[in-house]
Amino acid sequence: MKLSGRTALITGASGSIGRAIGDLLAENGARVVLHYRTAPPDNTGKNMASVQADLSLAGFEEALLAQAREKAGPLDILVNCAAEQALEGFSDPPDGDIARLLRINVTAVDVLSRAFVRQIPASARSATILNISSIEAQLPAAGHAQYAASKAALDSLTLSLAREFGPKGVRTNGIAPGLIDREGLEDTWPEGVARWKKHCPARRLGTPRDVAAAALFLVSEDAAWINGATLRVDGGMLATGIF
Repeated sequence: MKLSGRTALITGASGSIGRAIGDLLAENGARVVLHYRTAPPDNTGKNMASVQADLSLAGFEEALLAQAREKAGPLDILVNCAAEQALEGFSDPPDGDIARLLRINVTAVDVLSRAFVRQIPASARSATILNISSIEAQLPAAGHAQYAASKAALDSLTLSLAREFGPKGVRTNGIAPGLIDREGLEDTWPEGVARWKKHCPARRLGTPRDVAAAALFLVSEDAAWINGATLRVDGGMLATGIF
């Protein structure tokens, strides 16, 4: 199996993308720790465990990593998938907690990634950080200003971490998904779904498994010479310039 002997921590794993990544990594031999904030993931399978943490709290990283190591052993894969989303344009008065959004989407990734690298055992053959971004970092949808800006910052952070940690044997990459189908999406954003299906060259929404397949590749040794890349998984939507 591609990930036999590897151990992964996945933040935001109660969401559809994080859980799909966890399931696929486990199917390929990894021990997987699924992080959640409020709702624990359902039906954790073989070689899977779950841990709780609020990533908005100062100092969360050491406690989270300690819990994960206690349940699964030394970690050599970190998938930063947890995210907050605020839906408002620049003309709207802020009604969300923008500081919290930036804390979860950018700052928490930074501090957790640095703490993760510090705990990698010297015996590890390789280690990998994977950041889940969005094509909105390059092509924001209307009303998604703060979310898109946070993902642009995350893409820049991916490059910085790749440069800083690469000499330590740690690869850092990202995935920028397009619109991923989930329960209730068409009910809450019908115009966005319709626009996507009309203009996306693939003529469909993405699935969590589409993102998970890319994640499996990037954390595996098949991607051993890929570092600092953010892979678009969007059915070609960004190429159209429409979102």
